[in-house]
Amino acid sequence: MIGEQKLAEAAHGTADTCMEDWDTHTADVEQAAIPLPETVTVLLAQVQEEIEKLAKTSPLAAVRAARRLEVTAERVGYWPAHDARQDTTAEQAAAALGLNEDAARKLMARFGGWSPYR
Repeated sequence: MIGEQKLAEAAHGTADTCMEDWDTHTADVEQAAIPLPETVTVLLAQVQEEIEKLAKTSPLAAVRAARRLEVTAERVGYWPAHDARQDTTAEQAAAALGLNEDAARKLMARFGGWSPYR
């Protein structure tokens, strides 16, 4: 209780404000990140939609599809991660990916197959 109100009622406005702030933040980060070609954006949206549809009828098939997507991402990300590592600073990579430097370093290491600690 907060005063005479239940916690959920008293915090409702604050929660809405926090969600709005988060939505604004994520939109700003998306705008600042390196843009993707429209064809890639459309294809990724279609894949997501198809996996979500599949999940309604066969959750395990949807998990398998998500796993295949994960494996594909690691395969196609290997050489770009290596090239980007040579051509950009950690700060540039983070800004382009819409991540902080630590998250960008870990992502690049995962795709590139090297330790994130070197």
